Amino acid sequence: MTANSFSIRQRGRQALSLNGKMSKADEERLLLTEPALNAFIVAEMRHFLTAISEDPGRRLRRWELSDQEKIDLSLVDDRLDTISEEYETAKANLSTAAAIDLLCNATQATFHDGYTNEPGLMTALGSAIVFFQCSFRGSPELLAACEVVGLSDYAVAHHITDMYHHRTFRGTYTKTLAPSGEGEVEARRAVGLDVPADPKQGECGQNTPDETDDECLLWSPTTPGVCLNWKSEEEDWRRKRFERVQMEGDSRPQAGRIRRDAVN
Repeated sequence: MTANSFSIRQRGRQALSLNGKMSKADEERLLLTEPALNAFIVAEMRHFLTAISEDPGRRLRRWELSDQEKIDLSLVDDRLDTISEEYETAKANLSTAAAIDLLCNATQATFHDGYTNEPGLMTALGSAIVFFQCSFRGSPELLAACEVVGLSDYAVAHHITDMYHHRTFRGTYTKTLAPSGEGEVEARRAVGLDVPADPKQGECGQNTPDETDDECLLWSPTTPGVCLNWKSEEEDWRRKRFERVQMEGDSRPQAGRIRRDAVN
C-alpha cells in the first residue's frame, strides 16, 4: 500500500469517527480518489481476465502475436528464432494464474503512473488506451502474459479505460462490459469504507442490459465480449417512438385525427 492510499484510508476513518456516519458526498469524493479508482479497476480487470481464460469458447479464437509483430517488437528475428529470453521464458513457464497476476500488477502500476503523472490523460480515453497499451507492449513478459490469457494488449488496455469510465460516470449507460461488482468492494476497502451487504446491486450496473434476459444483436468485431447493440435497446427505441407518436397525436388534434381516420 502506498503512503498516499494509507493517508486517504485514514482520512476516511477520521470522517467516520467524527461524524458517526459519512455523508454520501464525502463517500463519493473518497471513491473518486486514485487509490479507490485503482482498486476498482484492478479488481474488475482480475474478474475479466479470469472469465476470459476460463471460457471454453475462446480456445479457438485466442489472441496471439503475429510473426510480423514478433519481429517488429524484437521478440524474434527474421527467421523466427527467439531473441528475447524474457519472452521465451515467460511464454514457456507462465501459468494462467501467474499471467493474470502479472497483468493485474502492471495495471495497478500503470494506472497509478498515468493518473498521477500524466495530467488530463483520462479525459481522452483514446489517448489513455494508447498509453496503457504501450506500457504492456513495451514488456516481453507482459506480452507473453497476454498470449497465455488469450487477450491482446489492446483489449486489456481498453478494459482499463472502460472500467474507469464506469467508475467515474456511474449510472450512465455505455455499450461496454458491465462491472462485476467486485471492483465496488475493493474500491470501498481501499479507502476504509464499509462494504454494503450486496455491492453488486450498486449504481454501476443500473442502466446496463441484463445479459441473462437480453440478447446481443451485434457483437464488437474488435473487442471480445462487448455488445454494440442489445435487443432490449431496439425494443426500448420502438416503445419510445410509439409513445412519441401517441403524444404528438394528442398534442396536435389535426394530426391525431388523421391518424385515427387512417386506422379506422
